[in-house]
Amino acid sequence: MEETKTDPRVLRTRQLILEAFYSLIPNKDIKDITIGDITKRATINRATFYAHYEDKYDLMEDALSKTFKESLMQKLSCLTELNRATLTSIIVTLCEFHTNFSKQCARSYEAMSPNIENKMIKLLKGVFQQLLSQRDHMDETTAQTMSAILSWIAYGTARDWSTDGRKITPERLAEQTVAVLSAAVREIDGIGLPV
Repeated sequence: MEETKTDPRVLRTRQLILEAFYSLIPNKDIKDITIGDITKRATINRATFYAHYEDKYDLMEDALSKTFKESLMQKLSCLTELNRATLTSIIVTLCEFHTNFSKQCARSYEAMSPNIENKMIKLLKGVFQQLLSQRDHMDETTAQTMSAILSWIAYGTARDWSTDGRKITPERLAEQTVAVLSAAVREIDGIGLPV
């Protein structure tokens, strides 16, 4: 019988692996965590680990993106279109993610950040594209371009905030970002850039 990702045994094993990882990461730098540490803590063998993940970095990316996605989906559950409130929620969630990530993985935060950036951007593009697809007047190419732009703006803003001393609240950062983005769009429209 072929196992699927929804097979309860597969889900349980993945959960054991994730819990083992979460318990190790606050105390050890990612480079110092071994597959043996994870498998021992998860009470599984190495072959089982490798049936689910390529390596510990694949596990780390999955764990962090899963945490972020769950948090984002909770905040966006009542927001079905892209507007100021939605963009604000996304930026606040990203700031919270970076705050938690830097606390949970204090020893590895800077080293791990580039590894997860692409995964986070890809996840954000999907969220933005889904929100933009609700608009009748937007074609797929424009939605993809806008999704990419908004993903980098949101992620970059939160990342800079995280590494720049967190001088303002995430909510204030999000308000400023949305205001600046709105003003920039109005300015570009006022200039009348050729299409």
